[in-house]
Amino acid sequence: MFPTLQMRIEGLQPSAYYVLMVDFVAIDPCRYRYLFHSSRWVTAGKADPVSPPRVYVHPDSPATGSHWTSHVISFDKLKLTNNQLDDNGHITQLKIASNPFAKGFRECDQDDWFNK
Repeated sequence: MFPTLQMRIEGLQPSAYYVLMVDFVAIDPCRYRYLFHSSRWVTAGKADPVSPPRVYVHPDSPATGSHWTSHVISFDKLKLTNNQLDDNGHITQLKIASNPFAKGFRECDQDDWFNK
């Protein structure tokens, strides 16, 4: 997800085990879109029908409270989109850039071809 969801957690019992997860829940029946020029979200019609719950569990889970409180927790592997095809190809490029197996789709200099 961009920007990456990051947080610090306090007040956990150091030796107890915890599972961190993210769950998105609709709070109203509206769809929203982001206006970049004014940096705000605005309503954009009715929301899609409610889909089954999908929870993302942090890859370090379960871990002790001391583990979670010792550093910034990042959900940098979390993917969130309902748009696979955008007009400008941004999502496609992000998917290629984050996929370690998509080397054939990445742009590179011709000089790189002979350096291997």
